[in-house]
Amino acid sequence: MLFRKDRVKIMQGQDFLREHRRNPDSPTRRVIATCCNSAMFLDYTKGFWLSIYTDRFVAEAPALQTRTMVKQRPQGVTLKDDVPNYDSFSGKFMVKLMLAWASMGFRSPQLGAMSSITAPVLPRS
Repeated sequence: MLFRKDRVKIMQGQDFLREHRRNPDSPTRRVIATCCNSAMFLDYTKGFWLSIYTDRFVAEAPALQTRTMVKQRPQGVTLKDDVPNYDSFSGKFMVKLMLAWASMGFRSPQLGAMSSITAPVLPRS
């Protein structure tokens, strides 16, 4: 689920969070909780949003409004038709995203510092 960074607060356990990056200069980081080795969220550090795993909410997660980027789902995975499913980003989604960013004064808030782990770059086969 996507959320504006200025509306996200890590309530507890920040000391357990570690970021993983493909290389030190990568703007995308994957953040895990080292206490249970659970993925918590994805952060595009240059952006203003976080992709948070739904199961990480203590309270009930907000209702799903749409699914994006479903084109690359694994073969055989069937999605429900309870909300729109888009192969990429829909125009409506992009407009909402830009309006959210405008309401933030076109800023990209930063989350608190976390220990960093850089993954080894594997050779392509």
